[in-house]
Amino acid sequence: MSEEKKAVAIASGTAIILILIKWFIWIMTWSMAIITSALDSILDFFVSTMNYLAIWKSEKPMDDNHHYGHGKIEWFWAMLEGFVIFFSWLCVIYFSIQKIIKHEILNCSYLSIWIMTISIWITWLLVVYLNKVAKKTWSLILKADSLHYKSDLYTNAGIILSLIIIKFLNLPIIDPIISILIAFYIIYGSFEILSEWFKMLMDYKIEDEYIDFTIKTINEFKEVESYHFLRTRKSWKHNFIEFHIVFKDSQISLKTAHIISDRIELKIIDFVPCATVTIHLDYFDDSEEMNNPKFKELHQC
Repeated sequence: MSEEKKAVAIASGTAIILILIKWFIWIMTWSMAIITSALDSILDFFVSTMNYLAIWKSEKPMDDNHHYGHGKIEWFWAMLEGFVIFFSWLCVIYFSIQKIIKHEILNCSYLSIWIMTISIWITWLLVVYLNKVAKKTWSLILKADSLHYKSDLYTNAGIILSLIIIKFLNLPIIDPIISILIAFYIIYGSFEILSEWFKMLMDYKIEDEYIDFTIKTINEFKEVESYHFLRTRKSWKHNFIEFHIVFKDSQISLKTAHIISDRIELKIIDFVPCATVTIHLDYFDDSEEMNNPKFKELHQC
């Protein structure tokens, strides 16, 4: 089992533990904030399980029909995940408003506060672990999972605040109010997930620091006069970079030009994670010629 699969499996197991804890406390207190958090843990388990399947599928090697592998399966799951989270928390907002209208009062105990505190510590340990594995494997799935569990930390902290206020100040209305605020926060997070999916669909550029490093690397080679047609895009955890380089010596041998381009490529790959670099070699700057409207018209797809 790969480290990514192991991390997601641990996240799924942790989610089950948190579900049992929160549902037990909800039965005792009938807290809308706690049921909100319990539903979030159910979604965590669902998401982590699907993430496991997505990683399993994405790790499959390329085949006759998928020459670039299966990595984009992650992004299709991200789209579904975003919609599921969005509509689930709309339901939470609806039931919270109903609770305010009906003036329903919850029961609160020190036990519920202590157990929710324990759930925060469990979640924090999981976030630390997921972050560690994500940095090591460059996994976008684990980064997303870690971000989702970080939101749970804020959610659970809000729930504890709600329980304390109810216990000592006798303000039961604070429970559905905090629940609504948590729901809006998580809905905002679902928009971020959908935004990332949209960027993948539109072949969004890679991070600016990687683009800047690529340009800096090209300029470091004295044999290279200039570059043009620099393009980048992200696909899953892979970064694709392509550009043309123009050599100062128009009579440069193919062997020498190839060696220089290999050195540029290796330096970029060493800095940019999961990078695929494609370099076109030019002995003169043909960018103006290729930008000519007539040329574009002839080669338009």
